Amino acid sequence: MDLFALSMIVPQLIIAAGIVLAMLLVAWRRSQQLIANFTLFTLILSLVATIHGFGFDKISVTMLLAVDDYSRFAFILVLSASIVCLYLSKIMLKQVEDVHDEYYLLLLLVVLGAGILVVSDHFASLFLGFELLSIAIVGLVGYCRKAPNAVETGFKYLILSASASSFMLLGIAFMYAQTGDLSFTQTGLENVTLLKISLLYQIGFMLFFSGVAFKLSLVPFHFWTPDVYQGASSPVAMLLATVSKCAMFIVLLKCCYTATNLMLLQNDKLFEFIAWIAILSMIVGNSLALKQQSIKRLLAYSSIAHMGYLLIVLLISDSKGLNMAWQSVLFYLTAYLLANASIFTVITLMNRDSEVYQDITINDWRGLFWQQPLRATLLIFSLLSFAGIPLTAGFIGKFYLITLAANQALWALLAALIIGSGIALAYYLPVIFSLFSLEKPRDDLPPASMSILEKCAVILLIFTGLAIGIFPNAIGRVLQAI
Repeated sequence: MDLFALSMIVPQLIIAAGIVLAMLLVAWRRSQQLIANFTLFTLILSLVATIHGFGFDKISVTMLLAVDDYSRFAFILVLSASIVCLYLSKIMLKQVEDVHDEYYLLLLLVVLGAGILVVSDHFASLFLGFELLSIAIVGLVGYCRKAPNAVETGFKYLILSASASSFMLLGIAFMYAQTGDLSFTQTGLENVTLLKISLLYQIGFMLFFSGVAFKLSLVPFHFWTPDVYQGASSPVAMLLATVSKCAMFIVLLKCCYTATNLMLLQNDKLFEFIAWIAILSMIVGNSLALKQQSIKRLLAYSSIAHMGYLLIVLLISDSKGLNMAWQSVLFYLTAYLLANASIFTVITLMNRDSEVYQDITINDWRGLFWQQPLRATLLIFSLLSFAGIPLTAGFIGKFYLITLAANQALWALLAALIIGSGIALAYYLPVIFSLFSLEKPRDDLPPASMSILEKCAVILLIFTGLAIGIFPNAIGRVLQAI
């Protein structure tokens, strides 16, 4: 392997080196501020290295990894969400007793696992990144031991995550038994017709997809999602909603967008299997969110629906729509990550003002606009983006998906997307209306004590969401250039 190929994974190497140095730093001096600043420096350095790598063609780094501009863009999303999570974690950890520096090590391990996933080109590297991500998240979910249900939540996620890993491994084994190759391109299938591999390979692919569907909270693998979102701290819940799902969806696309799997997905049974999971995720996820009062549980069910929307891109009929599919996914993930980061920022700030373990409900936001207008404005734009209202980033993201579904004649999925989006309005809009409520204003809310930095962060999130919604070509041109 030459140095040029090695230089393509410098962002991941920076994170890996940062983990080692962070462990040495902890051994030398126990300081939460020091380790937090070092973690931030590591993430920013990796982000700069990722941006610097744009413009190079797809390059294979050994047989395990392949780096292209799509994976670089995805890793930028992962790093950006991780930086926001780090900032929110610093706010949260100031109020938690007996906090140790290992939290930031676990955060870096999550980022490294996600970084491996987005550049994976082999099932071995995929499973390595999957396990690294999962084990680190298990530690973060149960990190705040004094939080209600923290231990139960961590244990539940551990057991179910291990089960998902088992399904994934069994599926990979079945596919390997048929092809003799673990790479995504599967060169061993060059002279083998699809009919010869259909039975065992399809079973293996379905098992593999089931393991990934667990991480993406797709129906019927979604039961863990609301409990874990509610039981985990707000920054960790945001990490689950953004970094984990972004990395897993990107690696799923890289696996599926190969010549063999594009052919395989045209099989009627497998096509229907994925299509039904997508449709059920859109409808069930939105329907279960209707009666939720807890904001975290509402966001959990909402995430199920959003991942269902994104599954549309897996069912394209030929390789001609690949570029459009990649652009649709990356733009939608950008809007989705930005809206999640905005809402969890407000939740974390409200927990800081009241009680760190408080479960924020819709009633807690009643009349918020009249007392804390800056936070309420950020919430409004984020919820409108989730709902896909025009002039928001979420609207452009859904427009991409609708266009792709129409071009591929996926009418059933298109209908489910429209129906699901309509159901979603029934729980997004009441939350927005509660922010303006005058019926029962929240007089008991503590004053919004926001530092200059926090105000700048909130304003930056507001203007970023507005800019992407009003000027989508800013990101569209970047994606087209890729």
